[in-house]
Amino acid sequence: MKIALIRQRFTAWGGAENTLAYLTQEFLRQGHEVTILSASWQADLPARWHPYLAAGRLRWLKVPVWGGKAGRVLSFARNTRILLHQADFEVIYSLERTLYQDVYRAGDGCHREWLARRRPYISILQRLGLVLNPFHRLLLGLEKRLFQSERLRLVIANSWQVKSEILNHYGLPLEKIRVIYNGIDRQRFAPEAVQTLRPKVSQELGLSPLPPIVLFVGSGFERKGLAFLIKTLARLRDSKVLLLVVGNGHPGPYQRLAQKLGVGSQVRFLGPQPQVERFYAAAAVVALPTIYDPCSNVVLEALACGRPVVTTAANGAAEFISPGENGEILTRPDDVPGLAAALAKFQDRREDPCIAEAAVKAVAGLSWERTARETLAALTTVAAKTGS
Repeated sequence: MKIALIRQRFTAWGGAENTLAYLTQEFLRQGHEVTILSASWQADLPARWHPYLAAGRLRWLKVPVWGGKAGRVLSFARNTRILLHQADFEVIYSLERTLYQDVYRAGDGCHREWLARRRPYISILQRLGLVLNPFHRLLLGLEKRLFQSERLRLVIANSWQVKSEILNHYGLPLEKIRVIYNGIDRQRFAPEAVQTLRPKVSQELGLSPLPPIVLFVGSGFERKGLAFLIKTLARLRDSKVLLLVVGNGHPGPYQRLAQKLGVGSQVRFLGPQPQVERFYAAAAVVALPTIYDPCSNVVLEALACGRPVVTTAANGAAEFISPGENGEILTRPDDVPGLAAALAKFQDRREDPCIAEAAVKAVAGLSWERTARETLAALTTVAAKTGS
């Protein structure tokens, strides 16, 4: 089967980018031809892809884009459509809000829902800016057009939360939406895979023994609720607790907030990390008080490593958390007292094997092989209907 995969940017980090990489690998392994349409490629191609490139079974089509943030989104959508009209694919699978696709993976969630969830946490002036901002207006327009497109055959949501949001906002027929969860790399994220990494983190951080560690992993610090987590750190009784921040973002405002609250020495910004699993190994608890997240890979990975996770009800990955057993679910991301209590509880129970067992069990059924298999089944069905 000739498959087109669409993603505007491919980087070395990011949930959608990981999904694209794992799906591409599995599609190729099963004998399909894959063409990736993207505007930029900001990572080295995996060495295992080189034979497929040489054989012509993997191609990259560069999509020209221009302008500012909104201009790039619009030009990517229009130019992708032009390129696809000139090519011959059996199925077009987009990981972006585009103008021409058979199947759309709503891995970025529902933009209309994100704006609604963000509104309570910003000023009136910022709310007005959201309404007038051409980028958000464009994304909302593309999203609405996408879900109303006659070309669209199927939407793949990565959580029941996202499926519910799309149904609520756009009234898509139930049979047009299928939930397929993200996978987990079982070679990297498993208790036995990370148990030897903790001493390496201790050496890397220059701390022996390691203090109790709260781990935050995510790019886009505002949306992921980092400010709420730093405020929570200031409320914890244990001044030895160390917050590690892994991810791509601007640390300046958050470093100043930590200094202002007197916890500057307890927060370390490590930037993006290609081997994030070593930090799961060191963490007592993973915290992600996100304002909105369709289904955070961080939560799934942390649970697979046997680590408890505290997140919010606005995160689709909360569907894998059993409160009190392998984590906690906050109703609001700014519930600082609730977050503090949850973190303290799991810090105290960090040696409890029952927590690790419950965490691993919750995501035991997830793998990228399963995700790819279910996705391929969906694409094959769509291709058959489109071809007929």
